[in-house]
Amino acid sequence: MPLADARLRAARAAIAAVCLEGLPDPTLGSVQLREDQRRILARATHALEQQGGCLIGEDVGRGKTFVALALARRWSHPLVIAPASLRSTWRGAAERAEVAYTFTSHESLSRGGEPSAPFDGIIVDESHHFRTTSTRRYAALARLAARAPIVLLSATPLQNRTRDLAAQIALFHGEGAFSLDVNALARFVIRGDDAADAGMPAVVAPEWLTLDADDGRVLRAILDLPSPARPLDSGDAGALRTIGLVRAWASSRAALQATLRSRRRLATAIAQGVEEGRAPTRLEARAWHAAEDVVQLGFPAILMHGSPAESTLTELRTALHDDASSTERLTEILRDSPDPDTARVSAIRRLRAIHPASRIIAFSEYASTVSAVFAAMRGDAGVGMLTAREARIASGRITREELLARFAPLAQHARPSPAHESVTLLLATDLLSEGVNLQDASIVLHLDLPWNPARLAQRVGRLRRPGGASEVRAYLLAPPANAAALLDADARLRRKLAAAERVIGAGFQVMPALGAHAIAGTRDARVSSDEVSASATAAGAFMERLERWRRPASPRARLPGRCIVVAVDAHTTGWLAALNDGRVVNMLDGRTGESLHVARRLAELAEGRSRPLVPDETRTALVALRAWLDAEQLATTCGIAESPGPLRRIVIDWLTSLARSLRRHEHAVALPLIARLRDRLRLPFPLGAERLMAEHALHSRDCHGDAIETLTKALRIVDESVHYKRSVENRRQRPEPVALILFGPSPS
Repeated sequence: MPLADARLRAARAAIAAVCLEGLPDPTLGSVQLREDQRRILARATHALEQQGGCLIGEDVGRGKTFVALALARRWSHPLVIAPASLRSTWRGAAERAEVAYTFTSHESLSRGGEPSAPFDGIIVDESHHFRTTSTRRYAALARLAARAPIVLLSATPLQNRTRDLAAQIALFHGEGAFSLDVNALARFVIRGDDAADAGMPAVVAPEWLTLDADDGRVLRAILDLPSPARPLDSGDAGALRTIGLVRAWASSRAALQATLRSRRRLATAIAQGVEEGRAPTRLEARAWHAAEDVVQLGFPAILMHGSPAESTLTELRTALHDDASSTERLTEILRDSPDPDTARVSAIRRLRAIHPASRIIAFSEYASTVSAVFAAMRGDAGVGMLTAREARIASGRITREELLARFAPLAQHARPSPAHESVTLLLATDLLSEGVNLQDASIVLHLDLPWNPARLAQRVGRLRRPGGASEVRAYLLAPPANAAALLDADARLRRKLAAAERVIGAGFQVMPALGAHAIAGTRDARVSSDEVSASATAAGAFMERLERWRRPASPRARLPGRCIVVAVDAHTTGWLAALNDGRVVNMLDGRTGESLHVARRLAELAEGRSRPLVPDETRTALVALRAWLDAEQLATTCGIAESPGPLRRIVIDWLTSLARSLRRHEHAVALPLIARLRDRLRLPFPLGAERLMAEHALHSRDCHGDAIETLTKALRIVDESVHYKRSVENRRQRPEPVALILFGPSPS
């Protein structure tokens, strides 16, 4: 082998050694991890060591649960946090993996139930439920994650906006996550290359099931509704309530009628208060919402405490009168117009006729829609219904477990039911869109379009799992054209999907291509994969290539004593450098940084033909690399790498005030402690620890306790939160390149 080619292979192996852990043991109890799972596991292990947390964003069906359990077997006391409905799923997986753990549910954290045992690792399933930082469940998780590494699992971590993802990353990276751009956030998301989808069921591009549009009278009556009377502390949400009514109508007439009943209950609550010269708040008005379809006669003098001005009461009386007359007009139109639910049921029957041998699951956001469709089809063979409240077949109620066993015996590890007892069409609310395996089915029908596009992927993901059908089909029951024109729901979903793909990568297609049967008034806002190369997917492809570069003689090659410098013949000019701290820095088009897109592109070029070095080429690249490292180190040293967020600003202001108030005899001990604490504040650490620090700073500022004692406690809060990360001393070590691959045309 020519010497130049050997050096190129050595440089590639050195880059692989910097970035990769050795592939772990594939055996996990009675489970054999696939090679793609082992690669994700290796990357997650490396991420936990480097940054104290990670988010595994693999698509549903790729085995995230077993990857997480493989991580948990390294811990002595792991904690699993998941929706309560997934308790049995985790129990079964853990038994197969032979991993002991403690379980608590999302719902328990929301109620204030927080496990107290010391945990040395946390796994959070369906972590996108922790995207709102103001909730009780988020605060509880942040406290738990302040002192233990955390692994987040979600196939759809970005639900609506970039902040959704930042909130999850902040659990281990701190509030600095909210100032990161989408590419920086994506570096924390571990996702395999799309090539790993080989062996997974294919997802056929979804199709619309269109309905005949009605005459528009119902839609116009909904749009003519005035802004309803509202509680004292409620803003003017009239437009949103109108959209809610149209969305319910687009799902089913039953959903519209249920939404109208809720609107009337609120109006009744306000009307009873007005008669007594009072008006309810939103919380007080909820007292009228507990009795299902019955409008409760409350006791406004007891339940309501607000006594608004007479002008406000007059406005409420007017709004109530106008709303009542308009609602009555809408009710009359509903009685006189054809029921569109009949057309919806006919469309479902046509779909069953097209796929007579397939099991179909039909999802809706509205329990009223599911109940109405079931009532119309309960005489059809093999129809079942599942909502949060009940499970039913034609003969009556059964348990949830029995219904799932009749519909998906393979996935539920149950004995197949006789043909006359099998359920081949399951009507369900979105409670089944997370965590339940239903790979016996091969068709998903969306009875309505959710605001959150992630729901579409979650629904399809229940069926797209190993061991199921070779392909999964999806259909969307189109709302009447007038409703779609108003809401532009299709375009809204596509814009949200495009925003998600820019961050976490494009999964399987969940929206149908617009064509002859497209909904009127919509436009295609989906960004194609040619236009967007997601950072997380780029990272997965980059790591997949590095696996091929790894030297087979050793699972983790020893780093060379000196930097290996080689050149590759390429039409592009740039370089790729691996540092001894595990990072890869690159330069392309004069821009130096850590772009995963650039790294992926240069890694492809690095498999080309080696060439001789050009004079001064190496020195120019190293000068640029060191200038970039110097600028990064200066920014970190000065504390300007990230602008301090509100929590850190509280701590910094407290330290500044404390330093000024120290007595002279306290300087010798207190000032070094302040300096150490300021130094720690330049490092990322979990949001929960930042909150503890801010609370401690505010308490110490108000109580004026002993300075030395409060500083010591503050240092302990920080040090306990980062004990699993690299030490401060290691972070101070100057990173050095171990391999440098230069790109450019061969010298003439």
